[in-house]
Amino acid sequence: MRSQVTTKTGDDGSTRILAGDRVPKDDPIVEATGALDSLRAELALLRLEILENDGGGAHEPEAAFLWWLLHACFLIGAEVSDPMKKHPKWRQGEIGPKHLAHLEEEQARVEALTPLPKSFIVSAANRAAARADLAATTARAFERRLVTLKRAVPEFPADHLLRFTNRLSDYLFMLARRLDGDTHLPVDYAVLLL
Repeated sequence: MRSQVTTKTGDDGSTRILAGDRVPKDDPIVEATGALDSLRAELALLRLEILENDGGGAHEPEAAFLWWLLHACFLIGAEVSDPMKKHPKWRQGEIGPKHLAHLEEEQARVEALTPLPKSFIVSAANRAAARADLAATTARAFERRLVTLKRAVPEFPADHLLRFTNRLSDYLFMLARRLDGDTHLPVDYAVLLL
C-alpha cells in the first residue's frame, strides 16, 4: 500500500515549500514553518487541557478563542511558507488588522479578569496554566524564527505577523495567569538558602 504521507523526496534533507521551491530543511522558511507547527501543537494541547478539566465551563471563552487561534495558524503558515507571494491563489486570507484587534480584545478581556501579583511567577499553579506558559514560550520561539526569516528575505512583508505574534505571547502569558486562578506562585529566593 502506498503511504499517504511518505514521498521519500525529503530523504536528501530538502523539502518543497508552498512557494514551490525545494529548499534545505534548515532554510529560514522551513525553520519558521516548523516553529509555527510547534506553536499550533501547543495551542491544541492547551485547548484540550482546558476542555478536559473545565467541568463548570468557566473557561469556555478561552477554549473557543484557542480554536480561533488554531485556524489563524494556517493563515500564518501560508504567508511564512510563501513569503514572496508566488502563489496567492493557495492562500485563504492573511492576518490583518481585524485579526490583531480580535487578539487584543481577547487579551483585554482576560486581563480585566486577572489581577497580576507584583512579583515574578516561578511556576504555574496547575497543568492548564503550565500548558499556557509553554505555549507562550513557543510563541516567542516562533517570533524569533520569523525575525530570522525577515532578515533572510527582506522583501517579505512580515510586520503584521510580527505584531500579531508579539501580542500572542503576551496573551498566552495572561491566559496562564487566568488559568492559575487565585493561586500565583511567585519567586521566593529564600528557597535557595542552604
